[in-house]
Amino acid sequence: MKRAFLVGAGLIMAAAPAIAADLPVKARPMVPVVTVYNWSGCYIGANGGGKWARTSGSVDVAGATGPAGTGAAGSLPFDGVTSSTGIIGGQIGCNWQAAGSAWVFGIEGDADAQRWSATRTVVGRPGLPFPFVAGDSFDIRSDWQASLRGRIGYAWDRWMLYATGGVAFTNAKVGTNFIATVGGAGVVFPATIVSDTKTLVGPTAGLGLEYAFANNWSFGVEGRYSWYGTQTYNAGLLATLAIPPTGPFTFAPSTQTYKVETLEVTARLNYKFDWGGPVVARY
Repeated sequence: MKRAFLVGAGLIMAAAPAIAADLPVKARPMVPVVTVYNWSGCYIGANGGGKWARTSGSVDVAGATGPAGTGAAGSLPFDGVTSSTGIIGGQIGCNWQAAGSAWVFGIEGDADAQRWSATRTVVGRPGLPFPFVAGDSFDIRSDWQASLRGRIGYAWDRWMLYATGGVAFTNAKVGTNFIATVGGAGVVFPATIVSDTKTLVGPTAGLGLEYAFANNWSFGVEGRYSWYGTQTYNAGLLATLAIPPTGPFTFAPSTQTYKVETLEVTARLNYKFDWGGPVVARY
């Protein structure tokens, strides 16, 4: 009996390696792979939204002496006026995000069509300064804007919050219309219609939020404030003639002065060209 037991145990031990070899082996667990979006690349896109422009200033006419006599200088201040417009245009830029970093650095340029304007018409009132009369009108308008800016963003995978700042450009066209007037002692102020255009340059800054809903497409919203300081525009020469005419009397050049600042909010759609691709992290 003892001998049979020993023989059986020996046979079992001899067969154990073969049996173990036939047992199924548990698979090694897979290491999860997580793909993190990377914002690096150059892009082109379109934008549209709304804009508000605030203007304030004055019209100034300097006194001068001529054959018809000596005229007094006059100044008419403007209250601040806010105008609104829709804007539409496009942008182009590039971003760079280091592997493993949430910070995104970029540069962008944009250009938009717009149409904001403000017109001020003189209303007759006691104490209206010389030589202004009821009906004189003065206006300012703008048809385009552009900017060149840097961007610094912080990304959470496909979401990015960013600040942007740089230099902005816009055109301003100023119009002056002194109406024809017959004054006391037979003095005539002929009508004067003048326009002057300048390209304004000033700082701009804002914030934006962008979401990459596909590897090459992103959508965002951006708000930006721009200020252009105070600029002076030619408003023409205002002349008088006595009746009977004794020769022209000309004021020194009249001018319009405006302070311009704007606020815009745009929705933006960008297409990013592949550059670097997504970062693949394993953990």
